[in-house]
Amino acid sequence: RCLSDWSSDVCSSDLKDVEAPVFFDVGAHAGETLTEMARHFPQAAIYAFEPDPESFLLLQQTARQFPKASLYQLALGDQPQASILRRNRASMTNSMLEVSRESEAGPIGNLVEKVGEVPVTVTTLDEFCSAHDVNRIDFLKTDCQGFDLRVLKGAEGLLSNRKVRVIQCEAMFDSEYVGQGWFHEILHFLTDLGYAPVSFHSLARNSHHEINWADVIFKRRHDS
Repeated sequence: RCLSDWSSDVCSSDLKDVEAPVFFDVGAHAGETLTEMARHFPQAAIYAFEPDPESFLLLQQTARQFPKASLYQLALGDQPQASILRRNRASMTNSMLEVSRESEAGPIGNLVEKVGEVPVTVTTLDEFCSAHDVNRIDFLKTDCQGFDLRVLKGAEGLLSNRKVRVIQCEAMFDSEYVGQGWFHEILHFLTDLGYAPVSFHSLARNSHHEINWADVIFKRRHDS
């Protein structure tokens, strides 16, 4: 999923005085969000992360036209480790987590059918930023198929020190992946660190109009 109009509006408001904003695209896939980031904010330095080798090749092709983008074939999480990425029939559903029985039996069951797995290196946002001398993130987007809470927990140092301004993360409202971070857990984690939700978009619903997942935008509170 791409940068939403709400995201760009929020960023434009919050980053209007920032000459060269710093954007992180975690779960960059083939560069869909990266393209929108660069279009809306051509002066932004963009760090894009995609662990799947096939998607990473597509990301490299997309990024050729964006010289300010730096690409990393890495997964991000709550601790550095070697791990396994589950590859599914639809590459946008690839995840560090196993698909739930509910997803396998549901209408997207064919999309989340497992087709393989690959070893991946996992690091944290805190460790990456320390190693690369990144002292702030103006816009952090995560789209990690149930792994988003772990990505955010791996940035707890940055978040608690007010180094991240705006966050767009994927949040789950029903069981999609085993061990996933739920919306209420992300909400609790981020509000405790001084962030407030400001928008929901890209809502996916089932036939009963219940929300399956959505992208949620959080902003750092003015008084935090």
